[in-house]
Amino acid sequence: MDKSESKRNKHDAYWHQLNHWTDSLFGHSSQSILPTNQQQQQEKRKRWVRLLVLFYIIFSILLTSAHFTRWFFQLFSQHKTRDTFHIDRTYDADLSYSAITTMPHGLKLSKMFPKSEYDALKGVTPFWQPASQPSDESDVSLLTNVSPESWKELVALAENYNGPISATLHVSKQAHKDVLNDIEQEYRSKPSLYQNVDIHLIETSGHNSISVLLPMNAERNIARVYARTNYVCDTPSSVILPTDLRRTIHTYTKQMQLGDMLVVPTFEIQQQVVSANDIPRTKKEVLGLVNEGKLGLYDVQFKLNEGPTDLEKWKKAKDVYKVENYTIDYEPLVIQSKTVQPWCSERFVDKRSACLLSSYLAGNDFLVLPNDFAIYKPSARKHLVSDLDRVIEKRLYSKFYWEECVYHARELDSMGLWKTSKSNHIRQQCSRIIQNWGKGLIGKPE
Repeated sequence: MDKSESKRNKHDAYWHQLNHWTDSLFGHSSQSILPTNQQQQQEKRKRWVRLLVLFYIIFSILLTSAHFTRWFFQLFSQHKTRDTFHIDRTYDADLSYSAITTMPHGLKLSKMFPKSEYDALKGVTPFWQPASQPSDESDVSLLTNVSPESWKELVALAENYNGPISATLHVSKQAHKDVLNDIEQEYRSKPSLYQNVDIHLIETSGHNSISVLLPMNAERNIARVYARTNYVCDTPSSVILPTDLRRTIHTYTKQMQLGDMLVVPTFEIQQQVVSANDIPRTKKEVLGLVNEGKLGLYDVQFKLNEGPTDLEKWKKAKDVYKVENYTIDYEPLVIQSKTVQPWCSERFVDKRSACLLSSYLAGNDFLVLPNDFAIYKPSARKHLVSDLDRVIEKRLYSKFYWEECVYHARELDSMGLWKTSKSNHIRQQCSRIIQNWGKGLIGKPE
């Protein structure tokens, strides 16, 4: 009894002390004149009210402290997380698959290359033969397109370049399986191939390896999108590169990152190549052969030595110079950024000039390299374009040119660059078109 009575006294003392503290906190009322039993009931009710108020105050303090602490640490770590990209997943990350991984291969590629036919894209196998040697991102990858007929050209290109290459191999489904087996065996037997060359297989119906179902321009985009470096060069497989382009580009990376393109002057050889000794290795040797009539500056769609690359200026050049006499058919060999440049328009079966037109109208320059060059030989690849397709391509290109003029003019205007030097190219090339199509939409051309 003494122990239980002692506990009760301690309990009453605790509540008495708590009531005394709350009375001092909220203020003690004046002396009551009510009877004693009523005073006790009133004090009991007040006691619970005080406890509720006290609980509310403590809860508010804790909640405020939690919010303040969270805000403080967010402010403190803001500079660390400002540039961090957080992926908002649209699928359950705990699952081993997603809507993207289960999406049909042809469907993904048909979105990436929308002008190509769906069934034709189902026959595309990226990295059919992947290179074993990792690539330096600051390097330049050659982009090229070959068929079984021109396979040997890729072999020679890989041995000559000794750097990263992203190549598409276009074969017919009707071709004998031994063709691919022979190519695969040779690929795995040559270090210059299996170390540096990524081969993306394209199998389509029909015997002609080029068609509107999967245009050559789409092949160029496939090779580019799977290239492993930041800089690329769309190169015909029959071209020989005697100089060290990989060392040259490091001088001009800033220009390429801004969108400019480095032109590699290409010379067509006018005699039968007997051996590697017949290939010039220096600019001095090239100029000597040009003077002898054995080499000529080769710009597609132009006569030898008369293209916009300007042979006379190249002879005297000590540094890069801008192409001044650009025309819409100009399609030189260029080194460019993989990510900055527009993609090739896939409405054309085979028109490399369409890949470069968009970039030029966007305000980017062609910068001709003064000491590097390439040697061109006719390709063994059979990809005949019919006369009807040539007529259609020519008419399409005229319409495409008009569309690109208006599109890039509006783009430059919306970016506030219409009255800057960035619009010089489009003002020179598209003045009449913009006046007819873009009147009232775009700043008046000068």
